[in-house]
Amino acid sequence: MQSRLGREKLMALWSQSGLATLRRDNLLGDAFAGLSVCVVLIPACVAYAELAGMPAESGLYTALAGMLVYALFGSSRHLIVGPDAALALLVTAAVTPLAAGNPLQYAVLAGELALLVGILMLIAAKAKLGAIADLLSKPVLLGFMNGAALILIASQLGKLTGLRLQQEEFFPRMLELAGRLPEIRPNTALVGGLSIGLLVLLRKLRPTFPAALPVFVLAIAVAYFLRLDQHGVALLGALPTGLPALAVPQISLSQITTLLPAAAGIALLAMPEGILLSRAFARKNGYEIQPNRELAALGLANIAASCWQGFALGASQSRTAINDLAGCKSAFSGLVAALLLLLFLLFLSDSLRYLPVTTLSALLVVAGFGLIDVRDWHAMYRVDRTAAMFSLITTAGVLLVGVLPGIILGIMLSLAYLIQFMARPFDAVLSSVEGRKGFHDAGDPDMSGHSRYLQGLLVYRFYAPLLFANSGFFVERISRLVADDGDTRWVLIDAQAITFLDVTAAEQLLQLNRQLEEAGIDLKFARCNRPLREALDRYGVTMAIGADSFFNHVHDAIDTYRQLHPDVGPELAPTLGWDGIERRSA
Repeated sequence: MQSRLGREKLMALWSQSGLATLRRDNLLGDAFAGLSVCVVLIPACVAYAELAGMPAESGLYTALAGMLVYALFGSSRHLIVGPDAALALLVTAAVTPLAAGNPLQYAVLAGELALLVGILMLIAAKAKLGAIADLLSKPVLLGFMNGAALILIASQLGKLTGLRLQQEEFFPRMLELAGRLPEIRPNTALVGGLSIGLLVLLRKLRPTFPAALPVFVLAIAVAYFLRLDQHGVALLGALPTGLPALAVPQISLSQITTLLPAAAGIALLAMPEGILLSRAFARKNGYEIQPNRELAALGLANIAASCWQGFALGASQSRTAINDLAGCKSAFSGLVAALLLLLFLLFLSDSLRYLPVTTLSALLVVAGFGLIDVRDWHAMYRVDRTAAMFSLITTAGVLLVGVLPGIILGIMLSLAYLIQFMARPFDAVLSSVEGRKGFHDAGDPDMSGHSRYLQGLLVYRFYAPLLFANSGFFVERISRLVADDGDTRWVLIDAQAITFLDVTAAEQLLQLNRQLEEAGIDLKFARCNRPLREALDRYGVTMAIGADSFFNHVHDAIDTYRQLHPDVGPELAPTLGWDGIERRSA
């Protein structure tokens, strides 16, 4: 019985895998897609390893381990994982201060960091936190990517020009470069400039073509035949042939404490990016992904990379797009790419010996310029200047205080904006309008001079959950409206938009009800949703105001009010503006 249940569980897991859609008719197409991905990822992963401060081969190990594991456990048919420019910058920012210039210690710390990132992702998957993809706001992500792109470009200027720049921070580094322009090595700068020119030209002529491959092949050939190393141009050098030994990083408690903030920052960026990317390609190709399974697969991929002399990885947008364009139908393409990369490491890794380091830097500089999105920022500025300013502040924070503190600053700004909005949400006084059905916001300019309400009846709508941050504001608004009116008999809350009530807000409601009762005013509710009704029952609000004080619709409450107060007539409705000023409609 247990074995049958175990087989059923394995079959269920397999059915959710990106490999489950593999069909014999698609083998050739998936194999071609895998070849396309492998061709693109080899130069990119070597470049990103350099960016992460790791040996060039480490980027290939990271991609190999990540793709093998993700192909087996991921739910996306198209997603390709591996080293990423933004994550590589985060690795550098986290590990460099701790390694104290020791390359061996640096590699150990990078592996331990990847292990922690993987563990955090597995915890997030177990806790079903796949919805975390919706938590990072667009302004923060856009600001971070723009700032990270500028740091990426600045980090490569030394290798691109042949200078040993001493400053690490963005602005001091740019000033140092400006002061040392006469020291630039012309041969190195020439090779780097030509590499940039060719990359940009090929991408413009053939946007879907892997431009890095012919540029790298040409650079290697030129370096070999012209002996560029004898003319002051640094070359990549020999890469080790074969694969590293598998070893789980041994991490101490003190190292966990030191690396955990950086690991959390990397995971916080990689998790939503991976889920959003896999979701986008799943929608494009007509299938569904499992967000929590994606988190688990990314976590296992990071753990595998940490055991194979790699560093933290994430989803690759460019390689995933190439995989899709090449006609991928299942995750078999990722498996093929991994197997081809394995063959490269076993037999062809020495072919990169003559690759100029400045060509690697050229690839990273072009990638950095590709990450800068000024057009999207301008579009955001036109529709929401506050969000655009948050994005700009995040970019400035990344440039001034570093990659990790910068993204934390952006997240804190977003949370502050959210808290401010929740503490002072939109609200409205509702009233009837001649010639229109239902009840409407008396502050609508289109209803000026036509909005009326019944004498003694205040109909109030609150556009937010009612909780500790805004319950005082809620009570204050109602109290001020009641005081300004001077003849209120009912306060009717249109609770359609109130989706949540906490204990602090419940106590404020009970206190408001007591104050209204002392003034001879009844508190009523209309259109309460089920979660709100349950919370009102649980906190004793329903018992305090009476079950007969709840109505399904505002119209029902109005009819009851007319029956109880047949003497009342309509009068001009107060306008409650979002600036907090009450007015009478003219």
